[in-house]
Amino acid sequence: MFQTTFVNPHRKPPTTTSQPNPDIRPFHQSLPHYELSPLHTLPRLAQDLRISHLLIKDESHRLGLPAFKILGASWATAQSILKRLSLTPQDVTPLGEHGISLELLAKKAQNAGLVLFAATDGNHGRAVARMAKYLGITARIYVPSDLDEEAKNNIRSEGVPVSTFPGDYDETVLGTAEACSEYSDGKGLLICDTALEYGNEGCQWIVDGYQTMFDEVEEQLTTLDIPRHSSGARITHVITPVGVGSLSQAVTTHFLRTSPSTKIITVEPVTAACFRTSLVEGKMVSVKTGFTICSGLCCGSVSYNAWDILRDSVTASVVVEDESVHECVEVLKENRVDAGPCGAAVLAGLREVVTVKADVGINEDSVVLLICTEGPRSYDLKHTV
Repeated sequence: MFQTTFVNPHRKPPTTTSQPNPDIRPFHQSLPHYELSPLHTLPRLAQDLRISHLLIKDESHRLGLPAFKILGASWATAQSILKRLSLTPQDVTPLGEHGISLELLAKKAQNAGLVLFAATDGNHGRAVARMAKYLGITARIYVPSDLDEEAKNNIRSEGVPVSTFPGDYDETVLGTAEACSEYSDGKGLLICDTALEYGNEGCQWIVDGYQTMFDEVEEQLTTLDIPRHSSGARITHVITPVGVGSLSQAVTTHFLRTSPSTKIITVEPVTAACFRTSLVEGKMVSVKTGFTICSGLCCGSVSYNAWDILRDSVTASVVVEDESVHECVEVLKENRVDAGPCGAAVLAGLREVVTVKADVGINEDSVVLLICTEGPRSYDLKHTV
């Protein structure tokens, strides 16, 4: 059994990172249903945890879907289409305007007969399916054999078929990549949020797409009466779920750019702790996953793109039990934040860090940001009790 909190011994001094792409947020703003997702303050919970401020970025309603995934899926889809068709952004930008036109992009994708492929344990696949709907093209979504029917039906509601792969999430990722590569005349386009090799460009586009979330956070922080910490940071700690690590990579990249003293703490289910296991070993290793109500975090391998930056930059890794996550779903609901298990896992992680008094610098002066990645959904604890 893991110790719940593992302080990263591999952390290195921050290095320079690439500059953000100024075209990403305008692209998202051009999509249907765009609005800032809320940045809530939770003063009662902050008091209970004996910290200065507790904030939560609430991604339960993002671009018309109940999770953050559409940010990465939409940007990666657009960039993948441009690359596949050897187009520049100017080729799909109306004359005299700035930014990619979804309508022009759709015409190019339709004329080329492109089909989107994605492996998913729920939210990513639905986001890719939604992009296919916007573009007027087809998508093929593959899911692991243990995914619940509600998640499958949510994907089907976007008007695409769902194929169940006879294996876990990691096996489904590999199977989907193979199916895409074999699709008719090379017209399959894989939109994947886990890199199977270092430097995978498509997966990096997923990570880049999440930048909008943090651009919004920086804007929203200016409206809150939170003084800067002695380190100069507005946020002293960020708690982020892992899964394959793409979101954690985006979190880490942003704060290395804007606030290198901010500490990043990752959270995983104890039954799917691929990053924790890798961090302890000091190298990437895969794990055999078990049941968790955090289905979006039930991943056995860290994305190759994410591993180096997470190993070098994350302050600590926390693992949580499903019962603790369920309790935090209810606690957040009492504080007017409706979160699913993956969204509530970050609060469970913070409570664990505070309880064990881990040496991560959380104290009465800390300003902690939680990344709540999904809205409410049904789940069953019976597998774990």
